[in-house]
Amino acid sequence: MKSHIFLLTLLMSSLSSFSQGTLSGTVTDRNNHPVAGATVHLEALQTGTLTQSDGSYELSSLKEGNWKVAFRMVGLQTAVYRVQIQSGETTELNVVLQDEFSKLDEIVVSASRNSEYISEIPASITVIDVKQLSNFSKSTSNINEILQFSVPGLALGSGTFSNWGQTMRGRSLLVMVDGIPQSTPLRNGLLGIKSVNPNDINRVEVIKGATSIFGNGGNGGFINYITKNGTSEKTIEGTTNLWGASNLAKTKDAQGWGVYQSLKGQISQLSYYLSGSFERTGNQYDADGVPLLPTYGMDNTDIYSTFAKVSYQLSENQKLTLNGNFYETAQKTPFIPELAQVQVLNADGDYILTPGYGKEGSVPGQEPTGTRLTNARLKYDVDNLFMGTTHFETDLYYQKTKNIFFYSESFQNGGQSVINAEKYGIRPNFNTQITTEKRIGITLTYGVDILRDETNQGLLDGRLWVPNIEMVSWAPYLQSTFNLHDNWVLKAGFRYDDMQMNIDDYSTLPYSPKADGNFTSSVDVDGGKLTFSNVSWNFGMRYIKYDEFTPYISYSQGFSIADLGVILRSAVTSDINDINLKAAVTDNFEFGFMSKFRNIRIEAVGYYSQSNLGTGVVFSDEANAFVPSKQPQDIFGGEVSVDAILFENKLLAGTSYSYVEGFKHSTTNKNDISYLGGDVIAPAKLTAYITWKPISKMSTTLRMIHQSKRERFNPYQDINSNWTFRHTEFPVSNFTILNFAMDYEVRPNLSLSLGINNLLNEYYLSARSEWAAPLRTFTGVAEGINTRLGLNYSF
Repeated sequence: MKSHIFLLTLLMSSLSSFSQGTLSGTVTDRNNHPVAGATVHLEALQTGTLTQSDGSYELSSLKEGNWKVAFRMVGLQTAVYRVQIQSGETTELNVVLQDEFSKLDEIVVSASRNSEYISEIPASITVIDVKQLSNFSKSTSNINEILQFSVPGLALGSGTFSNWGQTMRGRSLLVMVDGIPQSTPLRNGLLGIKSVNPNDINRVEVIKGATSIFGNGGNGGFINYITKNGTSEKTIEGTTNLWGASNLAKTKDAQGWGVYQSLKGQISQLSYYLSGSFERTGNQYDADGVPLLPTYGMDNTDIYSTFAKVSYQLSENQKLTLNGNFYETAQKTPFIPELAQVQVLNADGDYILTPGYGKEGSVPGQEPTGTRLTNARLKYDVDNLFMGTTHFETDLYYQKTKNIFFYSESFQNGGQSVINAEKYGIRPNFNTQITTEKRIGITLTYGVDILRDETNQGLLDGRLWVPNIEMVSWAPYLQSTFNLHDNWVLKAGFRYDDMQMNIDDYSTLPYSPKADGNFTSSVDVDGGKLTFSNVSWNFGMRYIKYDEFTPYISYSQGFSIADLGVILRSAVTSDINDINLKAAVTDNFEFGFMSKFRNIRIEAVGYYSQSNLGTGVVFSDEANAFVPSKQPQDIFGGEVSVDAILFENKLLAGTSYSYVEGFKHSTTNKNDISYLGGDVIAPAKLTAYITWKPISKMSTTLRMIHQSKRERFNPYQDINSNWTFRHTEFPVSNFTILNFAMDYEVRPNLSLSLGINNLLNEYYLSARSEWAAPLRTFTGVAEGINTRLGLNYSF
């Protein structure tokens, strides 16, 4: 009997060994030196090892299947690969880890809802990794300022909380957190870029050019904030950041401070990441010591944020993740706006512009302005479906937004408006990988997006400005990738969107857009249902054989519906069905290349896009209201960036240049051409940086941003025979600013940082402050020299 048990045990053991495989290889750095002590980890199997002194590693008794394996080493970039483990066989995987200080190497991103290498994607992509975000955080916690420097093609921000006018290549953009849309397209408050604390972001992925992969609003591309996770070798570890800030042009009540705390760890199959932050800003002044215009301002603002992500490994190939964040800002400024004054002197366009500013005072009953965002997501992942070829994930998400705007005399008897938006969605997504015998790799990404979005805009006193809009949409999509003999990558895909919008009965609210007492009349409007559908296509190809030159061409479509809330609140018809709602469909043509040498990375792209309609709203002097732009648009431009690493990683330098221009033409005469306004077309942008590490414990960075002038328009005479410029057509002037940051490592887990923004105390106006000058409300000077001192501790 005992012999039978022994034989049975031996048989079972043998069968078990045949269903298992081995993974082995070596890990080296870019100089081909072995990397000892690197972590090799298969998260799905909850197993791993460390490399030996010669860089070698071996993991045995691995279950058969297709698994992700991560290689990590302090000071080097993390590398993640997918390997196929075969029964009874040894799979060899040799890995080269690149220097973490380098930004010249390939980074895995999720441009098509599955992991890819930048160099294999036929599109222009910018990735801001956690190292770069940490460097920027020495100077600012304003994500707009980080993006405007880092992303070629993205317009400069306004220095305020609003991202109105911050277009991508002259088109609208979509903002997401872990794929959850933050924008409110049914009544776009243009506040979506600031929706998460930069300290909670692991990387920012920016895909430029029209894209159909995520639907409505992506005519110019999208920004996706990928949040941090709890991956750790410890049960608990954490980071504490403390900072103080002050304006230096004038210091009276200009001090601010902030604190950020995060905790993360791994407990068996469960990993977690938790964080909380509070920041308070003080008075902000321009270079002459004058208080900034408080409209959309960031002065005297309390900023709260919390974030949590918990992941549980259900089995070797299944994982459940629950995450969410809360982000709130509340401006309680002691200033009220003194609006700008504009005088155009003659037909040549000579003008006198007196910027707006803040003066001490208060508005009785005014509530703090700002935004409140809540995101929640439940994600389920499963690997190795359908004979190990398919990965499946599905998101169930919730998002709620409340944006409270500044007090305005544009309403009769004054008032504050508020946008309320609530979204529910589910997004099942499949990714199937097929490898043929002829070295042709095929990847298919397919699924469906289902969304319910409910939005309205009213005044805090109870008056309704934009009626309740309820949208239900569904959108199936398919993206395909073909890797041909490791020389060519071909991509093609489509997306179909179907939207149903129910709108309540309402009455338009009298409104004076220029705050000049000229109010529109109230109109009673019967609500109803509006329907919309659209098919978007994309195609691209890239040659990837040589790192020194990887060119690509692409064609892609994007679409957006003009700000429906603005259209409804400006309605002149009594029946909602008389509104001729059409989508602005954008066709984007692009050619670019990337060249990577040992210490230099060069990227250049040229593009042309055309749309059947304008992709936003324009101000009509005749209607005294914002109306949909119906004139077709043609936009073209180019971007080039160069990055270099010198002197054994002690010096990192780079520069980028972005140019965009655009025209609109009459719907009846294509030869009737005129330039597009500043709300669409940004002035040319030049950036440059130098990061120097004089010693191993110190890093210093100097950044420069230059904005060119843009003067394309002539003034006209209004009904009173006064010379004036149309809204968005006011001349934009040039400026150059310098920012400085320094970090010193006191101990391996303790560092001090110093940031100085607008180092030369430049007096300048943002582009939006100038092109929007005819409205007077948004024209103010940017902040003068200011500083930030921080302490960073980890355990």
